[in-house]
Amino acid sequence: MKKLIIASVLSAALVPTAAFAQANNFDGFGLQLSTGYQSNKLKFDDLSGDGTPLSQLGFSLPTISSGGMPLNLGASYTAALSDRFTLGALVEYNPLSMKIGSSNSVVPATSTAFSYTGKLENQVSISLVPGYSFNDTTMGYARVGWINATAKATLSDGGSFSSNVNGLILGLGAKHLFTKNIYGFAEATYATYGSADATANTQATALKVDMTPTSYSFLVGIGYKF
Repeated sequence: MKKLIIASVLSAALVPTAAFAQANNFDGFGLQLSTGYQSNKLKFDDLSGDGTPLSQLGFSLPTISSGGMPLNLGASYTAALSDRFTLGALVEYNPLSMKIGSSNSVVPATSTAFSYTGKLENQVSISLVPGYSFNDTTMGYARVGWINATAKATLSDGGSFSSNVNGLILGLGAKHLFTKNIYGFAEATYATYGSADATANTQATALKVDMTPTSYSFLVGIGYKF
C-alpha cells in the first residue's frame, strides 16, 4: 500500500512536467526565411498642385495594386507559458522592392496624359506571437504588431512621391518541427498602414498627395531553432 501511494505521488508530479515539455519543444531563439505571394495596394487622396486641390478640376490618381514574391528574413524568440500556450516575439525584414502596379491619368487643363508606377520598400515589422501547441511537433499561432515601410510612386515625367508609413500587421499561422531544431511554417498576414503626405516636383507643378498602402501575404518558410 505504501509503495502504491509513493508511485501515485510520483506520477502526479511527473505528468505536468511531461505536458509542459510539449510547449517547451518550441522554446528558444530562431532564425527563419519565408516567401510566397504578397498583394500590395496604394491609394492616393487629397491630391493638390501648388496648394490647389486638383479634385476640383477633375484630376486624380487612381488606386494601383499588384502582387509579387517577397523574401522575409526573421529572428524570433519563443517561451512556454504553460503546457500548451507559448508567447513569442518576431522581428522581420523584407529587403526586396515590391511593385504596386501602374496606371494612367490625364491633366484636364491640358489633356496631357501621363503614367505612374508604385512600389513598397524596406518593410520591417515587430510582432508579438501568442501560440498554442497541438502536440509535440505542431503549433498554431497569431501575430499582432507594428510594421513600417517606404511607399513610392514615380511619374512618367520624372517626378516622384516617397513617404515613410507606419501601420498594423495581423496574422495567423502554423508551425511544424521536422527535427529538434528545424521547422517549417505557413502563415497569412494583413498589413494596414496609416496615410502619409508626399510631394513631387514635376515639370509643370509641385504636387502633394496622401499615400495609403495596404498589403496581404500568403507565405511558407523554413527556420532553425537554437
